[in-house]
Amino acid sequence: MFKKTMPCLLTAVLGAGLIATSTYAQDAAPVEAPKYVAPGPYSPSWSDSGIAQIADALTGTWKTTTAIDGGDIIMMNVAPAPVDDLTDTLYVESVRADTPWEPYRRSVFQLYRYKGDIRLRTYEFAVGEVAQGVFDGMGMATDLFPDLTAEDLIATLDVELESTPSGFTGATPYPYPTGVAGAVEMTSSMTLDGDSMSVADRGFDADGNVVWGADTNSAYTFTRSDAYATVTRLDDGMVMIDYVGGDNGIIPQNGDQLHVHYHGYLANGNQFDSSYSRNQPFVFTYPPMTRAITGWGIGMEGFAMGNHRKMLIPAYLGYGASGNPRANIPSDSRLLFNAYMAQIDHVEGQPAATDEIDHTGHNHD
Repeated sequence: MFKKTMPCLLTAVLGAGLIATSTYAQDAAPVEAPKYVAPGPYSPSWSDSGIAQIADALTGTWKTTTAIDGGDIIMMNVAPAPVDDLTDTLYVESVRADTPWEPYRRSVFQLYRYKGDIRLRTYEFAVGEVAQGVFDGMGMATDLFPDLTAEDLIATLDVELESTPSGFTGATPYPYPTGVAGAVEMTSSMTLDGDSMSVADRGFDADGNVVWGADTNSAYTFTRSDAYATVTRLDDGMVMIDYVGGDNGIIPQNGDQLHVHYHGYLANGNQFDSSYSRNQPFVFTYPPMTRAITGWGIGMEGFAMGNHRKMLIPAYLGYGASGNPRANIPSDSRLLFNAYMAQIDHVEGQPAATDEIDHTGHNHD
């Protein structure tokens, strides 16, 4: 279970090794005999056929048809995912199309029956800002979804749904109190019609005026889209989630010097290491050999300069049964890394990098 922090209000959808003295994350560890058994695909058990129908209609990647407030195209990925002590749940990740590796909102939908009708309840994460990064991209691999319980979530609002011939429609049954951006109450509505979904979240001031969200006569429209990330699963248990865009064709070759920024997590959300906190990427020669855990070396294969990748490393390719007490990594821990290939320095005779890369790996807009 995660450490609690004070949450921000969640609107229904949009809302507005290594050198031992410097880091722990990839210190080399002896490779143990493989003990990894791949889990089967996550298969949700929906409470009834009506809930299953709505969950299936929501599942997938969505993209706004226009920029929001003249700014960004928004993408949203919805996927069934497990939450302890809750049924019929989906993980929802909202990103800006140009920086999909950096979600601006992570939330959970729960479908449930209320007096016979189906409601969609939205939840805000209450795990702390740092811990939320462990969930980034995990809608693409929910069979390995990080630990999450009902106590790690705060319910924000309900949308009462009714079926239509090609989807569903619904709205909040009443305004919900809020204190966000000058509003004192808020409402939300959504309609899914085949491959089109409209969402209208609105905040109202004490005089009933709309102060944020869709105006009185409009809504944000999403259509189905290709996923903004791809998943690669290897026979040894490694899973890589790669984000679309940023590939300039320069990939690691033997002898290259790699500059990699990363956040490292346990499945319980504990961030055990981060190169960003030191403002210094991990720099090493590829392949890293004894300078890194085996899974880290595997995770560098095909990792192009300027790209972002999430690496899910099974325990036996990490620190195995011994763990890493110095980094507070327990035995048999699966490791999750959000990594950014900031720079690749090619060995002599290979083409040199010409693009200037932002070594922080973060959006500075």
